[in-house]
Amino acid sequence: MSKIVVANCFQETNSFHPNSTTYEHFNVHFGQDLFEANRQDISGALNVFSRQTNIELVPAYGAGMGAGGTITQACFDQIAEECLEAIEKHSTNAEALYFSMHGAMAAEEEKDPEGYLLEETRKILGPNVPIVISLDMHGTVTRRMLQNINGAAILHTYPHIDWYQLGKRAASMLLRILEGVKPIIASVYTPTMVRGDELKTATGVHGTLIRHCEHLEERNDVLAAGIMLGHPPTDVPEQGSRIVIVTDDNRELAEQEALKLGTDFWALRARMQCVLYRVEDAIKIAKKSDGPVIFSDAADATSSGAPGTSNAILKGLLQSDYAGRVLFPIRDEPAVEKAMEAGIGRTITVPLGGTKDPRFIPLEVEVTVEMLSTGKYFSQGNGMGNAGPLAILRTNNITIVVSTQPSVLCDYSMYLGLGQDPKKFDIIIVKLPHTPHHLYDAWAVRNMTIDVPGAASPNIKTLGHKIVPRPIYPLDEDMSFIPSVEVFS
Repeated sequence: MSKIVVANCFQETNSFHPNSTTYEHFNVHFGQDLFEANRQDISGALNVFSRQTNIELVPAYGAGMGAGGTITQACFDQIAEECLEAIEKHSTNAEALYFSMHGAMAAEEEKDPEGYLLEETRKILGPNVPIVISLDMHGTVTRRMLQNINGAAILHTYPHIDWYQLGKRAASMLLRILEGVKPIIASVYTPTMVRGDELKTATGVHGTLIRHCEHLEERNDVLAAGIMLGHPPTDVPEQGSRIVIVTDDNRELAEQEALKLGTDFWALRARMQCVLYRVEDAIKIAKKSDGPVIFSDAADATSSGAPGTSNAILKGLLQSDYAGRVLFPIRDEPAVEKAMEAGIGRTITVPLGGTKDPRFIPLEVEVTVEMLSTGKYFSQGNGMGNAGPLAILRTNNITIVVSTQPSVLCDYSMYLGLGQDPKKFDIIIVKLPHTPHHLYDAWAVRNMTIDVPGAASPNIKTLGHKIVPRPIYPLDEDMSFIPSVEVFS
């Protein structure tokens, strides 16, 4: 029997989030609980492993959450200690490790948490035990990570819909390594921070590069091919984009394909930046539109680690003469509490916005409480989710959905559960940079990314980076750079 250990450590850090991430924010799983947590990437890997009769799967440890602020060092120290102890506990006779990761973690002192975990894991397992990781494409692959793994599978879709397939690809690669293939990793780093519509893999130029990766993976001598885009809201020393090609003992092919993709990626960097609209300009366009218009508040996207408490677009709408129906979401625990105290049908004045982000001054808004809700709901694509307390408030033509849970702002299903069908509004504010096509873009006549402040602003120059390597695009637009290949084997 081949003993394969499985571990997970996953968080997307936003260095510009005003609040830190602590241990209590993580869902921590020891042993068998990791497999019962129903992570899609791990489920995909288990599907592949379960087809083998000669494999013993050992769940070690998992610590995961979505996106949030910088991880406190005390939190990371505790997670790292628990994770490494669990791996060491199961290391005897272990023949391989599958490690589910994100790629965009950052702690107060340790700016390369995944690299640290992999380096320490390598010390535990020794040089001959294969380690394969899976990664979100929105992250940074560091040299320390590449030096301590045998292979990496990276998401191929954005918006992300291939988590399950990601786990399957990682598991398949690990099995091939156990069967005797000799992985060689070639990587090309480009000093780029990218954020924009052209990153959507179904329609953007980034998708053309990903499809080349997928074609490469159809070859028997290619174990994996992927692109790490980096994550601009994570301010870390090796921030940037990376091509990662893993071949079976074919260094020439790995180098050739990594360099080709890296050169193409660098050439396309300008196209991969976001087209932005001022609030007032977007409102003018909405007035002339003959159907629903999406205002993307990517700057306050909770999926990118922002708090979800921005009121910037709401302020612009309140100061305008726009008369169409507006659906606006925001995270504001005190406003929900005040609405709960007042009750349905009451008219109250509430301060809205800025509760977890001091860059926004609360707006005093007179609203009518139309609906109150709490409990679980069916989250599209993720099963049952905890909505937490919610309030539907109305001020003139604007319906405001106020939540206490940041993840709820990302979920189309939540609106339907509250009787607020986005298709029946003229302007729909979405606190996400992008969504799967069928949720909004399939029926909206326009989707504009609004240039407002926020911890996840796609206006990258406004974020305030202090640690990223310089020069880096777009902070240094006139920089020159020649891609080169690094090989890890």
